[in-house]
Amino acid sequence: MSLIQQVYKELRRQILEGELPPGTRLTETKLAEAFNTSRTPVREALALVRNEGLVCQKPGAGLVVSDVSIKDIEELMGIRKVLEEYALDQAFDNMTEADLLQLEVFISQSKYHLERNDIDAVFEHNTKFHDYILEKSCNKRLQAILGSLMDPILRFRIMTLHYPGNAQDAIDRHQRLVDALRNRDRELAKQIMAEDVTVGKEILLKLFDG
Repeated sequence: MSLIQQVYKELRRQILEGELPPGTRLTETKLAEAFNTSRTPVREALALVRNEGLVCQKPGAGLVVSDVSIKDIEELMGIRKVLEEYALDQAFDNMTEADLLQLEVFISQSKYHLERNDIDAVFEHNTKFHDYILEKSCNKRLQAILGSLMDPILRFRIMTLHYPGNAQDAIDRHQRLVDALRNRDRELAKQIMAEDVTVGKEILLKLFDG
């Protein structure tokens, strides 16, 4: 792992886990001192977290950890719930046993990384699980719309998996969803997908309205 990636991963973790709360001013000099490195890898790492929406430029203050409003959470997660549930409904009739086995591979990989407390890797396979269902919808417009929504809510999705217990709960929900698909229970599968997003929303409201 390069020095830039090391700084990026640690900076990202500190933001997502609340060690650097919203509004915290970030300077290359102070971060370089904290990470015991030069300003160059810090500058590159800041660019990466800025691209993810975790950091923004604030007039008069420079780079700060991005604020999150309750309205942001309500709007973005509400839209995501509707679109994810619709994507599952569209994908339902296209799902084969081979597809269900692939979804279970993502679940197994998530379990493997959770046992090693690698939440970022759990998030990666969680994302693959949702992306696979979206792809099976065979709805290009839906894929484009939901895809454009994912960048603004990336921070939210990662934060929910860092919330104590939710990574395991998300894995369990995904297995229940696959079971519902295998049993050809469309309504139950849609309910579980909606639950998956709703739980994330409730966690975020606890974090930012607590």
